Formats: sequence, structure tokens, C-alpha cells
Amino acid sequence: MSTPVYYGAADNYALPELKNALTGVLVPVIEKNGGVTGKRILLKPNLLFSRKANDPAAVHPAMITTVAEVLKEYGECEITLMENPGTQRVKAIISHMDIGGKLEKMGITYQDFSDYRELVLPDNSLFRQLRIAREFENFDLTVDLAKAKTHAMMTLTLAVKNLFGLIDSADRIAWHLAVGSDFGRFADLLLDLYLTVDPQINIIDGIIGMEGNGPGSGTPVASGFIAASSDALALDASVAERLGVKAEKLILLERAAKRGLDFSFENCGTIPVLPPFKLPDPPGRLNAWGVTLPPFFKTQLRNLIGSRPYLNAAECIKCGRCIEVCPPKSLKTGKNKLPEFDLDHCIRCYCCQEHCPKGAIVTKVQLLTALLEKAVRIFKK
Repeated sequence: MSTPVYYGAADNYALPELKNALTGVLVPVIEKNGGVTGKRILLKPNLLFSRKANDPAAVHPAMITTVAEVLKEYGECEITLMENPGTQRVKAIISHMDIGGKLEKMGITYQDFSDYRELVLPDNSLFRQLRIAREFENFDLTVDLAKAKTHAMMTLTLAVKNLFGLIDSADRIAWHLAVGSDFGRFADLLLDLYLTVDPQINIIDGIIGMEGNGPGSGTPVASGFIAASSDALALDASVAERLGVKAEKLILLERAAKRGLDFSFENCGTIPVLPPFKLPDPPGRLNAWGVTLPPFFKTQLRNLIGSRPYLNAAECIKCGRCIEVCPPKSLKTGKNKLPEFDLDHCIRCYCCQEHCPKGAIVTKVQLLTALLEKAVRIFKK
């Protein structure tokens, strides 16, 4: 049975337009979950780190406060905002967004996830157990508030990917190392998180999205929509289609289909008609071709023709954040204090690109790759 996905239109984050749009998409999802009166609600927004005002890499501050307002006005409830940003604390980001006072006035507390424990996963999971922030179990409803943006590793990061914030920072590094450049394996991890947490209210902020070099340093794009659904996977499938990305082009949805997970959807409301998002270079070119590489040549050939992170030295401020977050420690301080890549040990997780505050790291497809891919496509015709 198809899951309804509700769309609302808003040109910007100003009231009352934003609140009207959010009310329109949230009310049917709230009602499907039996209302909010007397319930404890976990609000989990996509917060990366504080860099600049109205940063398109994170959910807009007005989205956070207005979602809370709509929930509070629908019924008396207790809301706690929780997240695990990459390199900062929630309180620092909320302070930078200048919404702490407004949240506190509404009686909303905000804090980092901290109670990480090994949880046994549902029967339809592929992993047996995960160390997850178990605070979500203490709430009656989980609100997954995500951003519409591109992602160098997963092509798009939407509602399901936003749940990765329930993994501890140290464990996120370990998982990147464990899956390496096997992005399908990483997608399976995200799907197991989705099945375990099962967020009941899912929202995507697409008013100002991010295309190109996402999820941290892409280009803002005015898309003018908000979307919500009771199912995060169906919401992702619907929004991806609106952004011009077919389900078979997304590793997450490809793996979901193989596992028999239903992400069929029915669009409702003011359905946006948008130009396709400009996407990052595909991360798994070799896998897409179905090429089996001999072990001796795998690393060398991957470095020669695979997509790779690339430093724009002119934009680098030498802050060292990329070196700090690199899971395999394949980034070192080099000449003139600029980061240098050890591509032989780089796992192509693009954490460096995600956390660069100036967008100085981009994904780059090698010229030989582009020529080979063009030749393959011509041959297939």
C-alpha cells in the first residue's frame, strides 16, 4: 500500500508562509500517529556544525522552531531536541543559530545524544546489533527533520541518512572504516537504522536545498518545498523523484528494493515541479561497470580512474578539520600546512569534504574515467 507524502510550498523561511506550509504537511502525519497530546517527542534535526547564517548544509533555524510551534499548538506535548553533530555540541550550534531563547520559551530542551548502547536490531535487519543512542526509546514519537541536499557518497542525503546522527562520532569513524568504499554496505547500515528507530514523523526542508558538492559545501538552490510523511523511506523516494533522481540511481533505494522493503508513495498537496539537482560525481564508477579487479591492481587502478577527493588549495584555510575527521587517517599535514591525501589508504567516504568549512575539498572524477565511461556507453548502444 502506497504511503502518502504531503507537499507544501514556501518561497522562504518567513512567517506566516512557512507556518502555513508546515501545518498543511504535518497535520495529516500527526493525525496518523494519533496526535501529540500528552506525548514525549524527540526532535532530531540535521545539524552539521555552525559556520554561517542560514547555512544550507543544515536544517534552517526557522524550520526547527516552527515545527516545534506546530506540534505544540496541535496538542500539549513535551519536546526534546537531540542531535550528534560531527565536531561540535548541539548547544553551540543552537546558540549560533540564535534560537536558544525561543526554544526555551516554548519549554523545549536541547542536548547531544549521549546514552550509546548495543541494541539488538529487528529481524529484517542485516546487521545483528548496533551501538545506537538509545534515547529514542524514551520517547513516544520521533520527528526526523532532514535537509534536501546532495551527498558525495550516497548521491542524496534525506530523511533516512539523517538517522546516522544516532551513531556515536567515534563509531561513525569505525563504520566508515568497516564498509570502506562499499557504499552498498553503508546503505544497508542506514536501512537498519531506519528499521530500528522507525521515526513516525519525517520532514524534509527543501525550501533552500543544496546541490553539487554536498553535503557540506554544495551550492544553495531555491526549491521552495516542504515534504512530510509517516515513512522516511517513502519520503526519500518521493523527494528524490522530485529532484530528478530515479530510484535505481540511488544506492539506498536500490538496496531497499533488494531487501523487499516497500517505499511506494502517493504524492499529495502542492507537488513541486523542479529542475533536476546538479549531482556530485558518482562515487562507485567501477562497481557500476561491474568490473572485477585483481587484488594486486585494485588500489592502483582505483586511484587512476576512480573518483577521488581533491583539494582546492586557494580556498583552504588550514584549519585541520578534514585531518581530524578522516576515519582511516589518510590525510596528513603537508607542505605549507596544507592537507595531503594518501589515496592508497583513502576509503572514499568523503568525510573530509563533508566537514570542510570553506568547500575547499571536492569530489573529482578522473579524465580517464570520463573517457572510459563515454566509450562504454557508446559501445552499449
